[in-house]
Amino acid sequence: MHATARLRQRVENLRWRLRGHMRALPDGFTSPLAGLRGLEIGGPSPRFGRDGVCPVYPLLGSCDAVQFSAETVWHRLDDSAPYVPDGEPAGRLHVIAQGRLEGLPDDSWDVVLSSHVIEHIANPLAELEAWRRVLVPEGWVLMVAPHRDGTFDHRRPLTTLEHMVADYEAGVGEDDLTHLEESLELHDYSRDAGAPPQGWEAERRDNVNTRLLHHHVFDGATIARLLDRAGLQIHRMTVRHPFDIYVLGRFVPDGETPDNTAVLAADAPWRARSPFPGDRRA
Repeated sequence: MHATARLRQRVENLRWRLRGHMRALPDGFTSPLAGLRGLEIGGPSPRFGRDGVCPVYPLLGSCDAVQFSAETVWHRLDDSAPYVPDGEPAGRLHVIAQGRLEGLPDDSWDVVLSSHVIEHIANPLAELEAWRRVLVPEGWVLMVAPHRDGTFDHRRPLTTLEHMVADYEAGVGEDDLTHLEESLELHDYSRDAGAPPQGWEAERRDNVNTRLLHHHVFDGATIARLLDRAGLQIHRMTVRHPFDIYVLGRFVPDGETPDNTAVLAADAPWRARSPFPGDRRA
């Protein structure tokens, strides 16, 4: 990143810090989860730690985790040791390479946590279906997803709900590379200092082993539509600088349909507070 761009970014960071975007979220994002059994997909995430924007780890009664491998680009974990997301043992690490939480028991956790995971999943509706299976009835989901406009994906087109429904109906698996060429062509390296062009493409072509590819890109409305389609009633939602969409949702009972009209509306409160003009123009 050039010096001018770095200075511009610092000014922008200060602007949104003064507007409270670096403060912890309101208690309503985490207080419903106090004492519950958590299952984190990916992780651990500093966003969920006691000093994070969404400090849920200290509130949970327990927290297990799932990774596709004990050693990833992001973490090196020991699947024979307790899962320690925030300084103290909280649960167990499950290593499941194939996705869809295969082998985990039904109705066994109260809340699924995920931070910057959903974009790495080729078939998000199938994944959300798996989360519902392992959760108790009316289980919770606390999700953080990257907002396209704040990331190196900002040149890419938003993924439509129709596309994700088609992926679900086609049974798309984690070996899918449909979005690879788009990602290679439109990736903004100036916003991704950790991804020099050398080796970057090869790592993403080997995505079944690295899981580095961002299959889909989201803004606030796209995430809301996805979770609505998956059967989640959205209780809290906000978009924070520099690129985070935070959502707390709860699966509705089987056979019922969530009513997320207020969240999906053009005048939804989260839109007015978003740092991204695209959200506010809806």
